[in-house]
Amino acid sequence: MSCKYYKKTCARCKKSDDYLVFDKPNLSTITLENYKNYVNFDLEVCPYCGYISTDVEQGYSNELESVINSEKYNESLTYSYLDDVSNKLNDNFLNSYPANLYECFAILKEHVKEYENAIKGYFKAVLLKETLIKRYTQQKREDFEDLTEIEIKLYDELNIRLKKSIKQNLFKILNIYKFIKGNIYANIMYIECLKKLNLEDKANKKLDEIKNNLPQDIINYINNLY
Repeated sequence: MSCKYYKKTCARCKKSDDYLVFDKPNLSTITLENYKNYVNFDLEVCPYCGYISTDVEQGYSNELESVINSEKYNESLTYSYLDDVSNKLNDNFLNSYPANLYECFAILKEHVKEYENAIKGYFKAVLLKETLIKRYTQQKREDFEDLTEIEIKLYDELNIRLKKSIKQNLFKILNIYKFIKGNIYANIMYIECLKKLNLEDKANKKLDEIKNNLPQDIINYINNLY
């Protein structure tokens, strides 16, 4: 996938900067690779005002200011639900796997009723939080002999808080899903969320409904999840 820098003007603050833009893949053919491309989308963040979008020149309206300034949005943006636990550990992981940005993007899109994008944002946030749990768990294991009892408890508490946030995101996706019609990739994400919540019967029922529209590699992918 090729990419190129473009000068763009932020739709919120009207300031310009260079942004690295990746070519958008053609997702019209339903394949496992295209599903993963659909899920793993890129965001642009204005370095001046922090506006988050798939394209900083698009999607802003004044009604979003109340959302951007809300407690809910800023809790997600600053990871305040982690209660500074991460700052006592290696918080570089939070910058490397920016679940907060995707969650904030989802909050914005949910507010303007762009539910497909909202689901994509929440789902990507879930995937990144799962990666954070893996990285912190790995770090704990590697450093275990040198850790104090307090530090070990901090790692455990951080993972507990991330898992709680993941569960909230998953239920948010299930609630929004009812507004989505006819998007096969959203259907697959919905099934993944059901499986993550151990709702196997519902996941299998949904898979039976759509499997005639799916290639075998996606069916195999779903069946081998979790």
